[in-house]
Amino acid sequence: MRYLLFLALAALLAAPVSAAETANPAPGPKPSAPPDGVHGTTGIVSTDTVARALNAPNKSPVVLTGHIVERVPGKADKYLFKDESGSLMVEINHEVFAGREITPESRVRLFGKLKKYPNKPLRVDVSVLQLLQ
Repeated sequence: MRYLLFLALAALLAAPVSAAETANPAPGPKPSAPPDGVHGTTGIVSTDTVARALNAPNKSPVVLTGHIVERVPGKADKYLFKDESGSLMVEINHEVFAGREITPESRVRLFGKLKKYPNKPLRVDVSVLQLLQ
């Protein structure tokens, strides 16, 4: 009797695992990233400069490398970011700064999403800030 109970319990526990494997088949070969993009966990990110960000659609993921040159006057968490192709406003919460001191000479890499609102300047909401050496 114990053996039958054990087998029934094992069958009940194995059924959801089997169903999950058939619903989510193993992924096949992944497409290669285009030469002008970076392949990340969320897909292809081709917005890697300020110039490209200016022409990208709203909510596009961006990865920018450059310098945070100044805080925007009157705004607590908005800064001017500059790279070799131009400059734009970025929004960086104090949690993202994590107590690090960033100067205009500091080279940083920013990960975030592009935000475009009518009658407002373009900005990037930064979720990760890397301080580069």
